[in-house]
Amino acid sequence: MSDQEKECLNCKQYFVIAPDDASFYEKMSVPLPTLCPSCRFQRRYAWRNERNLYRQACGLCKRSMITIYSPDKPFVVYCNECYHGDGWDPLSFGKDVDFSRPFLEQFKELQLEVPRLYAFVFQNSNSEYTNGAAYNKDCYLTFVSDHNQDSAYSYGTNHSIGVIDCYGCNECELCYESLDCNKCYQVLFSQDCSDSQNLMFCKNCANCQDCIGSVNLRNKKYHILNMPYTKEDYLEKVKSLHLDTHQGLEAFKKEAATLASRFMKKYYHGFQNRDVTGDYVSNSKNSSYIFDSTAVEDSSYINHGHKVTHCSDGYVVVDQSQYSYEIVSAIAVNNVKFGYCVWHDSDSEYCDTCENCTNIFGCVGLRKQSYCILNKQYSPEEYMALVPRIIEHMKIGGEYGEFFPINLSPFAYNETVAQEYFPLNKEKALEKGIPWKAIENRNYAITMKSDGIPNSSRDIPETIEKEIIGCEHAGNCAEGCTTAFIIIPQELQYYRRMNLPLPRLCPNCRHGLRLKMRNPRKLWNRSCSCMMHGHSHGDNGCSEEFATSYAPDRPEHMYCEKCYQAEIS
Repeated sequence: MSDQEKECLNCKQYFVIAPDDASFYEKMSVPLPTLCPSCRFQRRYAWRNERNLYRQACGLCKRSMITIYSPDKPFVVYCNECYHGDGWDPLSFGKDVDFSRPFLEQFKELQLEVPRLYAFVFQNSNSEYTNGAAYNKDCYLTFVSDHNQDSAYSYGTNHSIGVIDCYGCNECELCYESLDCNKCYQVLFSQDCSDSQNLMFCKNCANCQDCIGSVNLRNKKYHILNMPYTKEDYLEKVKSLHLDTHQGLEAFKKEAATLASRFMKKYYHGFQNRDVTGDYVSNSKNSSYIFDSTAVEDSSYINHGHKVTHCSDGYVVVDQSQYSYEIVSAIAVNNVKFGYCVWHDSDSEYCDTCENCTNIFGCVGLRKQSYCILNKQYSPEEYMALVPRIIEHMKIGGEYGEFFPINLSPFAYNETVAQEYFPLNKEKALEKGIPWKAIENRNYAITMKSDGIPNSSRDIPETIEKEIIGCEHAGNCAEGCTTAFIIIPQELQYYRRMNLPLPRLCPNCRHGLRLKMRNPRKLWNRSCSCMMHGHSHGDNGCSEEFATSYAPDRPEHMYCEKCYQAEIS
């Protein structure tokens, strides 16, 4: 079997279906995809509101709660206790299948009637303003993060303490404005560092201590812009940089970025992989197009996967999930196709927020049920006879084999992850029939403008927690700017402890700028640019080819694994 080329029905670009992928689709009894990988990612992302929170009352007990559904949504929303309690029965919303109408049209009607779970949180303490989060304590605006304490404004952080404004940091403590760092202590404004402490503006440093503005260091101390210093000279130089002031930080940030741009980079971020393409992948094998994932095997097109085998096209798929296709927010699933928020389910298709179910089709909000279609109970024999008829009916209408369309998402496009990776404006979204949420009127008055924020951490006034601070972007950006923000007590305590000035941007804008520091979830074919003598390629330039998330028009010098390790070891 050879590669098959198809034209994407959405973007009209051609894409390739590899033989291994075609074999997987055949095993899963699904047709070949009609959209390219990027458009499929976009469609799944449009079903995840991760960072937009609202306050409204539970539809059953009426208590006030923080939820991912804005009050203007057409859904009844239940708190966790009510949703998982005995005060309602999802089967009471059951419907007969009408073969004279599109199946997904009937599914949408069911969606609008069945109550929805308010957010996706579990076993948190004093961490009300979170989502996609579990086992956190005293955390605020922390998303898709587990097992953290005293942390805020972060995404994808795990097993960390006292991290503020971080992305993808694990087992870290007292880190600030850092990305993809592991086992670090007091690492600030840094990226891709590990097993290090007391770093600022560093990139890809490992087992380092007391370094500033340095790149690709290993086992080093007292370096500034990759130059070694004695301890005494280092401390004196650091003092002269005035890094406790906003002005000093901004000046040095530019200098560090200029240096970093001159260094070679490994073509991807990851370790202990075999036959894997993607970025930020570890301990995985025989998988392609994998991003931000660990322990993925024999899978493809997975974002945020953990312990996944034989799965394709998934976003946030974890905990021994296997043999599943086109799924979003999946935990321990087996043979699940076209599912959103499917947890511990098996042998199911086209389901939304169903838990511990088997053999269900087109259901919403079910728990511990089997042999149900559109939330109606059937005998096993009836179910097995009816499902093939529904699939054939969906194929005739062009519905079967595709994930839920974007316009069925319970969220507006600009509330979801899709807006972060595939941004649209309101006009373009509405033109495509994609839901869009209007900007809400803010009921607050800014009491401190960004240009009035003190330059130094020493000058932060005692009254700062009472101020409503205007964001420097003032809504004139693509980061979903909230135009204003506050300083919470634990945040202020951190700035004073670390001698850091206050931020000038709102949390959304800070998050958006961090995203821009990471590569896109897309791959290009490139070759190693190493020309160094003495490497394994001898006196000639290295000819190693690879798939990388660094686009061909970017200025970085890309090295293969062997050449990169030879240079920095």
